[in-house]
Amino acid sequence: MRWPWTRKKESVDLGFIENAIATNVGLVASLDADQRRRHLALTSELMADKRWEAAAGFSLTDEMIVTVAANATIPILGLDLWVYRQVNSIILHPTTTTTSGRRSGPAAGVVSDAEVHIVGLASPNSGPVSLSWDTALSGSRSPQHGHNVIIHEFAHKIDMSDGATDGVPPLRGPGLRQWEAMLSDEYEHSKTQKSDHVLRPYAWTNRAEFFAVATEAFFCQPRALRAAKPNLYECMSDFYVQDPAAARG
Repeated sequence: MRWPWTRKKESVDLGFIENAIATNVGLVASLDADQRRRHLALTSELMADKRWEAAAGFSLTDEMIVTVAANATIPILGLDLWVYRQVNSIILHPTTTTTSGRRSGPAAGVVSDAEVHIVGLASPNSGPVSLSWDTALSGSRSPQHGHNVIIHEFAHKIDMSDGATDGVPPLRGPGLRQWEAMLSDEYEHSKTQKSDHVLRPYAWTNRAEFFAVATEAFFCQPRALRAAKPNLYECMSDFYVQDPAAARG
């Protein structure tokens, strides 16, 4: 079967979805029965709610859509699809794409025109989430390596859902104050801390990347994150309303 790239899919066989998840989505192994039921329902809803597109010359299959949707719903098991309201479409590329052109970076006041290799991109506002299928599938099947480009890019969309891409998810009151205090300790320190090794160096690109990389670690390597950075882990657990480290024993 092929999914039309210009339309939303209304329904698909639940048995197919369950089999594709069991084959491709390693993170579901740690979910309990109630979480699995909610995960299946959210996955089906996300598949039907969003527009799925393929890059030019690439064919989109049911397996691809199930795999991406099933990973994207893991962070929102304790939340709601509302945080993805700015995700109108998901675009899949067969592999890494490259882009070039003058842009700021990598340091302040520096301009670069070097090629950039892209495996995922979350566009601001109502822009799409773009993903490289080979990288997405690899991370989905092997979460123990700590990389999941699907969760990473959808974490950016969660960050953006309050109108600012600043590494602060949609929080208010005490939760917001706790998060800002955590960022002051864990992100804004001037000297590298021993515990920083638990996150990829890319986390210190900016606060938005810190949130996305930390979200990957929270779901893919939760026990390591809890041991190295308990304050960060607690803030993540409070926001996502999940405790994946405890679920894995």
